[in-house]
Amino acid sequence: MALMARLVEAPQTPYWLSPFGSAGKWLGWWRLLRRIVGFTGTDEAAVLAKLVTALKAESEAALQARIDVVSVTAPWIAAWEADIPVDSAFNDALVSAGLKPWTWEASGPIYLSEPSGVFAANGRRLCKERWCGLDEGDQSDLWPRIAFFISLTNHSVYTTFQAARCYYYRAWESYLASIDTKYGLDRLDEDMAERFWNALRDHLLSSVVEFTKRNPGYKHSDFMVLTAGEAAHRPEFLEVVRSVAKSIPKLRTDHGAAKPPKVELVISDDPTFSAARGAAFWLRTRMDWSYCDEFDDIIVSQYDAVRDGHIEL
Repeated sequence: MALMARLVEAPQTPYWLSPFGSAGKWLGWWRLLRRIVGFTGTDEAAVLAKLVTALKAESEAALQARIDVVSVTAPWIAAWEADIPVDSAFNDALVSAGLKPWTWEASGPIYLSEPSGVFAANGRRLCKERWCGLDEGDQSDLWPRIAFFISLTNHSVYTTFQAARCYYYRAWESYLASIDTKYGLDRLDEDMAERFWNALRDHLLSSVVEFTKRNPGYKHSDFMVLTAGEAAHRPEFLEVVRSVAKSIPKLRTDHGAAKPPKVELVISDDPTFSAARGAAFWLRTRMDWSYCDEFDDIIVSQYDAVRDGHIEL
């Protein structure tokens, strides 16, 4: 918990320290040397490897089957945005756990951000036509809403703002990520429950105000409020989230937005595993191209038109 709380608030890695920068290339060779002698590339990867190994063992015991390939969903970490598959903390962790790493040649994200996983689990931002190689489709997906993601667990509340583009895109535009242990459900004193839930609501509302002040470029964007986490089924939490969603239009216009945004509230049916379900869906679409069967004839006809030197308009 402490590691992830620190990582989600870490700034982007400067270019010169990235895998493409001058010093970053030398650091990459050092991490490679560590892997060759049997260590993970970084201390953070070592911690992740322990978590993944334990989760793999528990999952195999529950399923009574061997697991070789997984997709990962986790809070988006800005400091790792420039990571490449061959030099990635998440791939290090997968290899250490005896799992197949994310394809070295892949150009997509190495892991899904939690908001993106919840998009997929709830049928939002699937962008199926583009995934299957078609240019047309719902163009509204190209103009992002802002997703305000709220994940309440027994130990913390994780919040972040992310541009709600196609779920399988990199989460480049992710803002104000925070994991705050003050609002974990284990801090709830039933004798002071009202104070706890009011404090959580104030915390969420202040996050919206702060985002609006810091990101005037999104003043015309509509909002999508997403919920997740093993404690997100609590009626008191859902009441807080509905109150926050209802307050967003006024907060936005009071702090610089040109007009009240539309706000969509997405409450996951299975908040504990919604992000994981989205990651599993992502894995299936990467491995099973029958997902795109309905578009095969369209793709073939487009190819034939280009080959024959004409395109019907």
